[in-house]
Amino acid sequence: MSLTISPTLRNLVDAEIKQVLPEVVAFRRDRHQHPELTWKEQATAAAVAEKLRAIPGLTVVEGVGKLGVVALLQGEKSGPTVALRADMDALPVREVTGKSYASCHDGVMHACGHDGHMANLLGSALVLSKLRSHLRGQVKFIFQPAEEGGAGAKVMCDDGVLDSPKVDVIFGLHGWPEIPCGQIYLKNGPLLAATNVFHIEVKGTGCHAAMPHLGTDQVLIGARIVEGLQSISARIMAPTEPVAVSVTQFHGGTANNVIPPSVKLTGTLRTMTPAARERAVGAIERLAKGIAAANGAEAMVTFEAGYPPTVNHDQPTNFLESIAREVLPTGSTERLTVPTMGGEDFAYYLERVPGSFFFLGVDDGRAGGYPSLHHPAYDFNDGALPHGIKMFVHAALAYADFT
Repeated sequence: MSLTISPTLRNLVDAEIKQVLPEVVAFRRDRHQHPELTWKEQATAAAVAEKLRAIPGLTVVEGVGKLGVVALLQGEKSGPTVALRADMDALPVREVTGKSYASCHDGVMHACGHDGHMANLLGSALVLSKLRSHLRGQVKFIFQPAEEGGAGAKVMCDDGVLDSPKVDVIFGLHGWPEIPCGQIYLKNGPLLAATNVFHIEVKGTGCHAAMPHLGTDQVLIGARIVEGLQSISARIMAPTEPVAVSVTQFHGGTANNVIPPSVKLTGTLRTMTPAARERAVGAIERLAKGIAAANGAEAMVTFEAGYPPTVNHDQPTNFLESIAREVLPTGSTERLTVPTMGGEDFAYYLERVPGSFFFLGVDDGRAGGYPSLHHPAYDFNDGALPHGIKMFVHAALAYADFT
């Protein structure tokens, strides 16, 4: 797929981004300072709506999917409806960045960069509102709550966010600390994994810690289960099959001289296909119960369904690549060859309409590497904002050429 964007339009977009960038950065830092957890984004949604209502030409609707905010910009010519999405929620993490705009809500921070995603989409709305004469069709700006486990995308879809007008294509991005700032990574097909939570309770006979032979050691059995689950990858599943099984919680015991009668394990399972998920679920249950039984105890295993895999559509992904190669510096665009095992509820949009999700680099080249997502020292790099805004704006302006 080839694409040609006129130098005049490129320069115009660049000039508009430069003009709005101070406002966008200020908004990003304000939201970083006032994070809100999943399904508690009332103040965040209100702040977003206030900003959007001040932009000429936007029609703003609040309360979509409970707390979502949606704005529509109508171009001066007819054409497709392009949706652009950002998520709004923060994480239960205590911030250690030491920034002047660090979170003022103790134990809550934007450790996944959703403040940057919101700022990126706001900047796109500000720029596109000034370029309506170049816009064929309409742009729907979707500010979504509850990405961090709350399936806010599904709630918004069920509430009709992709209708009235019907969305023809949707694009989204995620700041990525493993990529140099301003670079774009794309991938056709599966990009992010399906997510599932598993719970394992091991029950047996508790006893005095000095006389372990009089009972069963649930702590030891639980540890053996943790170790045993690591054999799923590359032993039970093919070495070429993407799968991740991680135990993230281990609870049990109340005293240092008592072997508890039960322990509880919780973890996450990441897979790319329904068939892989089915095999992995069966393996987790079989291993946990078998290891427990072999040691004189029993294990109860339950699962919680999470997000489906994020699967990009070919045409929108190829289109985004053409945009990136046209408007970003040479060497700034790469194709991923393998998916990542993270999860994203953007998957729900992609199940309903064509679209593509891409990674925007935020790494500033610091020694030791940029803090990872969900790390208490993570902070979205403001230097990535012009590149993300540029991608969204040009995607909205150019998509009519390919419909």
